[in-house]
Amino acid sequence: MQLLVADAGPLIALAVADVLPLVVKQFELCVPQAVLNQCLADPYAPGADLILEVFNGASFTIIPEKATMTLDSAYAMGLGSGEVAVLSYAQQHSQVALVDERRARRVAQQLGVAVVGSSAVLVALKASGAMASIRPALVAWYKHGYFLSPALQKQLLAAAGEST
Repeated sequence: MQLLVADAGPLIALAVADVLPLVVKQFELCVPQAVLNQCLADPYAPGADLILEVFNGASFTIIPEKATMTLDSAYAMGLGSGEVAVLSYAQQHSQVALVDERRARRVAQQLGVAVVGSSAVLVALKASGAMASIRPALVAWYKHGYFLSPALQKQLLAAAGEST
């Protein structure tokens, strides 16, 4: 089971696609306290109820704030506290960061932190047989305002072995 240090954006995206329970069965998730605070700040926000349900089921590890260092270069790049905590912890412990935001991915690359995104998690779930199709998740993302270019959608469907 691969360990992923998760940021708020991917947690929310995977929750609104209703696949977060599948994710925690396939991956070991570590979530910095700052990220969990972001996800649960508004209990009526999309995905918050499922994130809380998964959290209450003790399906992922919470990383206390004191367990992450400050990354000056990350703050200089304008990252939020959750992204900084994710990249800091992933770097300190040679773990993979689950982030979608482009700026955070660039900083991760500069720090030598391996990164995967929500879409790669969907493809991995499909490959493992946990999902029959990634298409419903992509539709759910679209309905919640997540934009994926048609080219990226086509690429993801192909990677998942689904016709476009």
